[in-house]
Amino acid sequence: MTDTAQSTPMTTGSRHRNDQQDRASFYLTGHRMDTHLGNVEGLGLRSAHFAPYRRLTELRYDYPLVLADGHDVNTTMWSLSGLIDDLRVATGEDAGRIRHHAILLEREIRVRADAGSVRLSAAWDEAVDALIAASANGGEPDPDLADSLARLTTARTVDGRLVTCDHDTPREVVGHLWGLVQRERERHLTARVAHLRDDLQDILDAEQASSPAGLSGERLAASLGPVVGAELDTEALSRLLTDNRPRFSLSDSRRARIRRLLDVLTTQRFVPSGEDDDTTELYDFVYTDVQAALAAHRDRFAATTELAKALVMAEMEADGRYREEVHDALFAKWSVADLDTDTLELFPEYLVRVDAESMTSEDSVALLEALASGLPIKALVQVNDLLRGATQQARPAQAGLSARMLASTALASGESFVMQCASSALYHARDRIVAGSAAPGAALFVVYSGEGEWLDDLPPYLAAAAAIESRVFPSYAYDPGAGETWADRFTLGCNPQPELDWPVRRITYQDGSVQRVSLDVPFTAADFWACDARLVTHLALAAEDGSEGKEVPFAEHMASNPGAWAGELPYLLMISRDERLHRVLVDRPLIHLTQRSVEQWHRLQELAGIHNSHVALERARMREELEAELAAAGVTAGTAVPATSAAAPATPPVADNAEDQVDEPQAHDPYLPWIETARCATCNECTAINDRMFRYNDDRQAYIADPDAGTYAELVLAAEACQVAIIHPGQPRNPDEPGLAELTKRAEAFA
Repeated sequence: MTDTAQSTPMTTGSRHRNDQQDRASFYLTGHRMDTHLGNVEGLGLRSAHFAPYRRLTELRYDYPLVLADGHDVNTTMWSLSGLIDDLRVATGEDAGRIRHHAILLEREIRVRADAGSVRLSAAWDEAVDALIAASANGGEPDPDLADSLARLTTARTVDGRLVTCDHDTPREVVGHLWGLVQRERERHLTARVAHLRDDLQDILDAEQASSPAGLSGERLAASLGPVVGAELDTEALSRLLTDNRPRFSLSDSRRARIRRLLDVLTTQRFVPSGEDDDTTELYDFVYTDVQAALAAHRDRFAATTELAKALVMAEMEADGRYREEVHDALFAKWSVADLDTDTLELFPEYLVRVDAESMTSEDSVALLEALASGLPIKALVQVNDLLRGATQQARPAQAGLSARMLASTALASGESFVMQCASSALYHARDRIVAGSAAPGAALFVVYSGEGEWLDDLPPYLAAAAAIESRVFPSYAYDPGAGETWADRFTLGCNPQPELDWPVRRITYQDGSVQRVSLDVPFTAADFWACDARLVTHLALAAEDGSEGKEVPFAEHMASNPGAWAGELPYLLMISRDERLHRVLVDRPLIHLTQRSVEQWHRLQELAGIHNSHVALERARMREELEAELAAAGVTAGTAVPATSAAAPATPPVADNAEDQVDEPQAHDPYLPWIETARCATCNECTAINDRMFRYNDDRQAYIADPDAGTYAELVLAAEACQVAIIHPGQPRNPDEPGLAELTKRAEAFA
């Protein structure tokens, strides 16, 4: 990136006054007028934080996901990178070579997954063929490459559908995990129905077998077979078995009851009955309309009650515990409300998949009522347009609640499972999705897809990740079954640096003097909103012709007096398509939009116990009491415990010389390995290779703890695997390490 901002002296007071008026007009209304502020349209601007992620196919990150075949919810969703890392095919001298080739294979598979839906096995085979063909280059294929790929292929035991991060990802991932939980329910219910049906049929068969008809000569001959039956006098045997022998006989009422229960178990439409000739059409449990799903649940209420009651009665009949004089009257008045939770949890539950933008106000009310009532409905509300829910002006009059408001309202009730996240975090949230799918009663999943033509060429994965990082769409989960307190039930997982208003990341660029500059810059909600083409009128390029005026970083302006005109314009650092860095000014309406995100984030922080106001007040009260006690004891005020801030600042102070803040003093030594720690994305790639060489600091960002705790090959592999290319291997420390010539050549890309 190259900085384009310039500055020259102001020439006239008139020009200064006009410029100040224009700047104030832009700040308050968003009108650029005929000013020195540049037009941002057509530049393809996006936050400077996105600079390292221009080409996702060259990076290692969670996607594509593998929705694997099988029934175990814990092993049927993989990250492609994680699956590749899990293929432990060599630990000796071959390990470095195979690891290098595995990363090449992964990149080839990722390219094919991005081209369209495909199974892993098919993409894998195509990628292997392409790599071998490329290595041949008209001659013989590279034997080492062919060996590595063959061993990797043999080690792979997983197959399934590859899913990239796109518009349909929330439906596919949530639907996949919910389907696994649902099928487990169906298997349990099917087994119970089949077992009870067999037990009841055995009772009827036992009566039939001991009856004169069951012991007739003809029946006995058939049961003994053609050979034995022809040798015996089955009529005489029948008389011997029936004369003066007590018979097992059912009462008419019990026989009728058992047959009625058998009919219910056989004709129910919740799960397959197991009969070979069964043609019963089963109920559907997946819907794309909230009210249709609720209507289906109401329509099946009687059938649910009948089957649930039949399961309990059949079990009592099979065990001989049913007493007509007691239980007939009891079951005549029973409803679903009288049945135990274990029985109801056997029944399939409903999945509703709906776009937030298509929901009406009636849909919102119906869904909230279902959540509050604990109905067996799991609702996936997919959000595709965050701006639509952020401003009233962007929402149609008949639209339902915004997805975030829907999640907040459900969260406030505390009755149902609630999860909010974006597509980029679905892999890390898979355990929560399974927990919500398996939780009794209702559950709500609100997921931002990252899609939208107004985001220009910003990939959905980056848009989704940016929505979480900027706190525009933070990730959280509430599980009422996880414990008795909010601390047990509520988590802010998947949000980086949750103690801050915004996570702070390092930006490195080249200034006009061709000097390297590094700054620690928060990734704010304004950085996210500035990528939305519909908000382009709220942005302007900082003047490059020498006009005066104070400009301050956006986070600094927000921390001082947001929304008030004080002669300063807040700016963001953004890059254009030509990789040039710009200071982009932001007006007050966009600041107000950002403020709402911060306020919502503060409420979530407090729920998670971060900067809790009750704790802060109690701490202040205890401090006052302590100071009073010290004063009473004659201790001077200067020795009292100093007051501390109740909350951490939104952004840490930035040194005047940003170069002084580089965490690794050896970063400029070309012979020593080092990591740009402040840019670490916490992807676990390096620590998975060697957790003694690579470790995390308190902010979960990687540094080199001991460069001698591993090999140079591991340093090079970690550099190649790093998602944001921040690991610099330096020079080999052991001159006797095998394969140094190849390793040194590969390390040149990360010098």
